[in-house]
Amino acid sequence: MVSKLNANRQPGEAFGASMKRIYGEIGPAGLWNGLPVRIVMIGTLTGMQWLLYDSFKLFVGLPTTGGLAPEEEKK
Repeated sequence: MVSKLNANRQPGEAFGASMKRIYGEIGPAGLWNGLPVRIVMIGTLTGMQWLLYDSFKLFVGLPTTGGLAPEEEKK
């Protein structure tokens, strides 16, 4: 919506008026267009970041995120 607003803004047109005009053009479905793809993209990127982070922590011997601390050996 922001890129469409910047691209189609009329000279001297108020922000609210241009928002209303553009929303009238694209409608409610156009406002949410692309959201499912964005959710999948962000979810995948975030998951991969956590995988990399926890893998590194395991590599250096630290407990993983949300994992229990290793139990101490009893003598």
